Amino acid sequence: MPDTPSKDSQSSVFPVREYLDILWRRRWGVILAFVIVVGLGALYTLHQPKIYEAVTAVIINPEPAAITPLDASATEQWFIRDTYYDTQLKVMQSRYVAQRVVDDLGLASNIEFLGLKEVHDPALVAKKMATMDPVSRLLSMLRVEAVIGTRLVNIRVKNQNPDMAAMLADAIAKAYSKQNSEHRLLTLNNTFDFIDKQYKENEVKLQEARDALNAFKENHKILYSNPIEQQKITNQRLDYLNNKRVEIETQRLHAGYVLSELKKIPLKIENVRAFDVVVENASLESSVAECHALEREEQKLLMTYLEKSPQVVSLRAQIDACNASIIKKMENGLKGMEARYLALEKLDNDLNAQIKSVQNEALELDQLRILYEQFESQRQEQERLFELSEKKLNEVSLNRLLDIDNIRILDTAKASTAPVSPNLLINGMITLLAALIAGLLIGFLLELLDISVRTQADIEERARLPFLGAVPKFPKNREYSGKKAYRFVIENPRSPISESVRTLRTTLSFLLKGETSHVLLITSAQPLEGKTMTSINLAVTSALAGQRVVLVEADLRRPRIYNVFKLAPERGMSAVINGESELEDVLIDTGVEGLKLLPCGTIPKNPAELFSTPQFEQLLTQLRSKFDLVVIDSPPVTVVTDALIIAQYVHGVIVIARANKTPLPVLIRTRELLEGVKAPILGTVLNDMSSSSKGYYGGYYYYHKYYTNSYNDE
Repeated sequence: MPDTPSKDSQSSVFPVREYLDILWRRRWGVILAFVIVVGLGALYTLHQPKIYEAVTAVIINPEPAAITPLDASATEQWFIRDTYYDTQLKVMQSRYVAQRVVDDLGLASNIEFLGLKEVHDPALVAKKMATMDPVSRLLSMLRVEAVIGTRLVNIRVKNQNPDMAAMLADAIAKAYSKQNSEHRLLTLNNTFDFIDKQYKENEVKLQEARDALNAFKENHKILYSNPIEQQKITNQRLDYLNNKRVEIETQRLHAGYVLSELKKIPLKIENVRAFDVVVENASLESSVAECHALEREEQKLLMTYLEKSPQVVSLRAQIDACNASIIKKMENGLKGMEARYLALEKLDNDLNAQIKSVQNEALELDQLRILYEQFESQRQEQERLFELSEKKLNEVSLNRLLDIDNIRILDTAKASTAPVSPNLLINGMITLLAALIAGLLIGFLLELLDISVRTQADIEERARLPFLGAVPKFPKNREYSGKKAYRFVIENPRSPISESVRTLRTTLSFLLKGETSHVLLITSAQPLEGKTMTSINLAVTSALAGQRVVLVEADLRRPRIYNVFKLAPERGMSAVINGESELEDVLIDTGVEGLKLLPCGTIPKNPAELFSTPQFEQLLTQLRSKFDLVVIDSPPVTVVTDALIIAQYVHGVIVIARANKTPLPVLIRTRELLEGVKAPILGTVLNDMSSSSKGYYGGYYYYHKYYTNSYNDE
């Protein structure tokens, strides 16, 4: 046997089932809303006048020789071109063009155009014509649309007269073309005057800029074509002087260093070698060599002659003269080096002065160059403006001569034979869609406004009552309808109804433990919720299970049980309580084994007082001693107080609620009233549940259906 599907699994597999159940419960409201909307849509479509549409195709070429202001930027010119076509579409739909059509065709007095053809009173026609705006009426008929990817524009006009629609479409196209030509000619004339004025002004400004540049060159004695060329030559001179100064500066520093070193050497013969190394003087070197030769010759003579000999004295005199000559050359070399250093220093100063002078000249030339560039820039800008204005002036002159119109009517309008409105297909589809939406909205709105109890969750979570079980709807079968309904559980023991009642009895047997006999009060929140039939079925099922059961008809306001069993007792419970009869005398056999009926008997004027007497409590005690189960059928709690009084003497109270009928506030009020008298509430039974409902009974029905089919297959 497969597992019984749980509530969660059913919700996940069939999430739309709940919405279908809602629509099925509210099907009459959905159908009514659907029919009403369809009917209204049909009436609206039938009463709509037939509208015909005519179309005139117009080509809008790019505006020829578009003349823009001389100082307009590229972005501004692009914006002008980009918005041109959008502007033309707005112009076609403007009041200016519509007014021209009204004036050209005399539409202000056209009765058919104004929609006054059906008015036969001349005075009323004149009154309406005085208050109507023919231009606005024409614009309401007009629709202009651009054909994407082309320069075509369709002018569409709708009217009840197809010939008039075609006439109006063509008239609008002609009026637009005419006003475009007039506007363009006026624009060209104004543009020509404006640019001609600019041309003359730019010509004067250009001559002034040229004169100012020439005067600047003459005043500042610019030798070359411009200061830039002269500045290049000056820069070359400055580079040469800087290089020369670096060279002289290097020599001066070297001379200064040599002079400093020479001054450190004493002018003596023994220092001549060091002096010679610093000066590197060739004549000094030859003198030193000559002195050395004389000294060597002296040494040779001393080997032959005495020191005071004439030969030696004469040679020594030559040596002294040679040494004096060397000292003199050393002095001259030092003086020469000083003179060279001073000469180089003077030359360096002169070069610095020249460089400074050339630098000042370069600075002056740079300032002249800046001023020259300003004058030259003004001259070039004025030349550019002059050439541009000359070009624009030639363009405008050419356009005035050519007189080219960029608007052309491609196709004239034709009178249509088929109306465009009302569109039966679209109206029908919209009506059906609206009807479907309205039906769904009404269905779900009724469901939202419904405050009745429908599921186990409503009872447990919202009404805060224990849930004992659910009883399905009885089949619509004449054999078990009305007074014969209790026989269904007897003759169909395996039906869902019988199973649900047996489940209820089993649940109650677990709740009522510890007593050999139990008294159950079965009541409801309001009338017609099935409490009597539930009482009978519970009593019958318990009796069939082998219990001794008595069914007490305590609903003295509206007794029905004795009619169900087709009994007509003369006395009943009221006679026993009043002491007029004994219990044994009024108990009736129902025909179901183990089940007795205690009818209500004579109905008193005030039944509530009857249940408040000690005799009623004694009656219940007698019944407990004779039966295993006492089932009391009482009136609804919110209608009379009978059930509240009886609830004080019983072991448990069962509240019957009818699915999709019992209001939740009434059920909550019933709980509050029973709790107020401290009644032992066992729970609530949800009656009249549909087999398609989800929740408690949905799972049970699935299981029972599978179980029944499997049994039949075996």
